[in-house]
Amino acid sequence: MFFFGYLLSTAECLAGLAGFTSANPYTQEELNAISSGFPESIKNYRDAMRQNVIMLSRYGKSQNPEFIIMTHEGQKLLDNGIWEFHLDDYNKSRQNGYSSDRDTLLLNPVEIQNKKIENLMPKYRQSIDVEVINNLFCKNQSINSKINIPLMSIEQCSADKLDDAVKSSARNKIPTYIFSNPKFAFKDATNQLLVNENAKNIEKIDQAKNILFLLDTSKFKNKEDYLRDIERSNFDVVVISPFFQGKALRKEDVNRLKYKRNGTLRKIIAAMNISETDSDKYYWQPEWKIGSPTWLKRASFVDKKGIIVEYWSEEWQKIISDYFKGIIAQEFDGAFLTGLDNFQYFENLTPLD
Repeated sequence: MFFFGYLLSTAECLAGLAGFTSANPYTQEELNAISSGFPESIKNYRDAMRQNVIMLSRYGKSQNPEFIIMTHEGQKLLDNGIWEFHLDDYNKSRQNGYSSDRDTLLLNPVEIQNKKIENLMPKYRQSIDVEVINNLFCKNQSINSKINIPLMSIEQCSADKLDDAVKSSARNKIPTYIFSNPKFAFKDATNQLLVNENAKNIEKIDQAKNILFLLDTSKFKNKEDYLRDIERSNFDVVVISPFFQGKALRKEDVNRLKYKRNGTLRKIIAAMNISETDSDKYYWQPEWKIGSPTWLKRASFVDKKGIIVEYWSEEWQKIISDYFKGIIAQEFDGAFLTGLDNFQYFENLTPLD
């Protein structure tokens, strides 16, 4: 067992945040593969992602019962999607020796409707404390009352919609990080809009009224300037990388951030992508490249340097487990898990629905 908090690493790479950055679209080969034939059996990519979240949550809460698990854009994992129903029927049909013609293997809409649908996967739902949704207010999305999990949001609004989004956030009591110009987003605390300032202690995550995401440290000359920028803010929840420009933060660094400028307690959360990696990570091996090891699957859609992995790989699960243990050793209050939507890439290569 080892903790990355005590290792030197190469330069930190800011991973793109799904929904707000874009890079490396589908290749022609992938588009061709989408319309090709089907294998004898197909993995449930959605459930494999759920299992990784459950694994990390169980360990985190075994070490600290108050450890917070926040998931980004993971709401589709809360439902048994139509793709999963098709997959179940497809695999059973294959096992029974039925035709490989896709149309003969899949449920029709009436059959899907008649199937017992279990909304909100219970084990997955119980493993997370907050779901973070993109543009809940700027795009006027409806709030699914069945989720029954505290929500937060990240909003990119045009200037004319900014005030309405702020009011909607306050009215719905959903902590929101909001910006208009992506050029200045995620880069500091001082220049970010603090929506619904709060002078109370944040002892539980559901007490938070506002949130800051500071995921890009490039503007800071040194770690001390970075830490002071956060210290001088009154955000209830602050989400940051567990690294500062290539070096892991010490637990002393993390703990000094747990007080707002007004002296009350807040929560400090570590950002962690559970389905992507890049060559700047401390565990990266010089000989690695896309396809070698085989679980390094393809370039990220949102991060120019990132690589999507086969996140069900045992080797990858060992890597993220050790990474997660490092976050706990640094004494973060919780983890902000990103990359959950990458299951859709693997599903899209096998379009069953």
